[in-house]
Amino acid sequence: MGVIANRIWLPAAAVVPQERGTDYFAPVDGADWSDGFGWHRGFFSSFRLRAGREAWFHFPLPTSILRDGRQQALAEVSLLWEVTDGARIHWLVLQHGGMDRIPLTERETEPDSVAVPFDPPEQWRQYYPASARRLTTIAFAPLLPLRFGVQLCVGVTAPERDGTIRFYGAGAGFADLD
Repeated sequence: MGVIANRIWLPAAAVVPQERGTDYFAPVDGADWSDGFGWHRGFFSSFRLRAGREAWFHFPLPTSILRDGRQQALAEVSLLWEVTDGARIHWLVLQHGGMDRIPLTERETEPDSVAVPFDPPEQWRQYYPASARRLTTIAFAPLLPLRFGVQLCVGVTAPERDGTIRFYGAGAGFADLD
């Protein structure tokens, strides 16, 4: 793997749900106005997927294909997330140039991840929701030479009951293509 020369990170509000409407999304955390849409907050973006549904979420990652005159390659992608109440991530895919689909995980397999705990300062703790954040980072070996933009696509399902997916952001690491 090449040395990562540049990293970017997108906040959770950058996520774009592919599906919309009350057939797919229930109200989040009792907020009736979020019915069918989800809820973008300062901390995260939440979506309450209805039982028996599958939905896709997309993070368009700013992609520089040249840096200081050198072609760039994608070295890794990351996703900071959590699921509750029966929702689960069932597939991670990368889109390159809008047409090239690159599976990052096996379909129907939750991605490998590590816990990323957060302990807010005591004086602000009441304003922070409880979380069980997970970080998934997937390295590319070999590096993916870039010609076009990339997008991280996250497939989520709630097979048996309504479930919540929370996104805390997504990122990418880029390396010079040697």
